[in-house]
Amino acid sequence: MALDNFQTSRLQAVNIILSNIGQAPVTTLRSGNVQAEMAENLLDEITKAVQSEGWVFNTEVDYPIVPNSNKHCILPPNVLTWDGVEYNRADLIIRDGKLYDKRLHTFEFERTLYVNVVWYFQFVDLPEAFRNYITIRAANVFAGRTVGSSEAVRFGQQEESVARATCLEFETQQGDYTFFGDRAGRTTYQSYLPYQAVTRSIWQR
Repeated sequence: MALDNFQTSRLQAVNIILSNIGQAPVTTLRSGNVQAEMAENLLDEITKAVQSEGWVFNTEVDYPIVPNSNKHCILPPNVLTWDGVEYNRADLIIRDGKLYDKRLHTFEFERTLYVNVVWYFQFVDLPEAFRNYITIRAANVFAGRTVGSSEAVRFGQQEESVARATCLEFETQQGDYTFFGDRAGRTTYQSYLPYQAVTRSIWQR
């Protein structure tokens, strides 16, 4: 069976959101159902909000921004948040959709700039733990906005907390964080791995 069959699709997410207020599922995202369209729009809203927090799967450090033919540095359109790194020797902000150096008062750059970025990805490109969390969170928000059901929201809060905990578990496992990480969030020290102790004991014989 294909892996996609085990991962939450946009249609499945929308139907979960609808079910939270007792609405019947739809068979397609282009059904013309007003409630389904609202649910899909909310799914996109929550998808962006969750990713804006910055997680290991959508955060990239020292991403190069190469000047174009006009010497302008333009961030890709799916960048949610960004921060310039110190060694650019420039005080960077976004102005008119381009990077601008407040120190030298210019849009023009002669060399590549480096920034830490948080990317936006489509729902179907997210890890399954985040698809699940976003769907549950969207379902709770949808219930509160459409029918004002505080009971449905309270019922889903525990499920939402568990789903977020799963995302945090994914974050810690994939991030391999230690106290020895640098300021950019990269790990500079490899923590203890049990199999290494076995390897050392064999070589010491």
